[in-house]
Amino acid sequence: MAEAIQLKRKIVLDTETTGLDPKEDRIIEVGCIELIDDIPSGEKYHRYFNPGDKIISEQSEKIHGLNNEFLKEFPSFESQITEFVSFLSGSEILIHNVAFDLSIINSHFARGGYQLIDESQCTCTLELAKKKFPGSKVNLNALCRRFNISLESRQTHGALTDCFLLAQVYLELIGGRQTPLEFLNTSMGTEIKSKDQEKASFFNKKLETPIIYPTNKDHKDHNYLIEKLKDPIWKKLKN
Repeated sequence: MAEAIQLKRKIVLDTETTGLDPKEDRIIEVGCIELIDDIPSGEKYHRYFNPGDKIISEQSEKIHGLNNEFLKEFPSFESQITEFVSFLSGSEILIHNVAFDLSIINSHFARGGYQLIDESQCTCTLELAKKKFPGSKVNLNALCRRFNISLESRQTHGALTDCFLLAQVYLELIGGRQTPLEFLNTSMGTEIKSKDQEKASFFNKKLETPIIYPTNKDHKDHNYLIEKLKDPIWKKLKN
């Protein structure tokens, strides 16, 4: 019996907070989306949280548009940690700036007596971008512009919106629509979509490089070339 294919699950995660102090500030929004083999599955986790008596700074409110009045009817982050951890379920976590988001998440976990998330479970897309584009701006807006990803939905820094943008950025950072290379089986006239096409389809993008199929003349010329070569590998492949 063939072994079951093991699908790789990753979680794109983003938080919005009352401020920039990981120890003192509070999480007020969390967004997560699930990737299966780097393709969003449609599963997501999105919650708002009441920061209690912690006042959202004016600077932070300008960034994410959230205020204490709007959040007062929501539960605290600490009261929802079990649900949050269940969604993460030991998966690799993708964060744009692990140093900040993981610090503030673990501060909440420590106060609630929960096991901390190990940094080894996380991949920092900010660091990936710095290595790929040294000396360039690598914030989410800059990367979206670099990869021609629409920022129309990003009027403010919403956690879930940023997750969907980051999922697209991550795909580009690991090779985009160029990885992995897979050939189409057209011997029976049936086109089989590659993973690249599936990813492009999900994000409503068109493949920028057209697929060109060999003509009858191409096949004829190729066979002629094979006969001219000594011990060609193509004959071995056919066998």
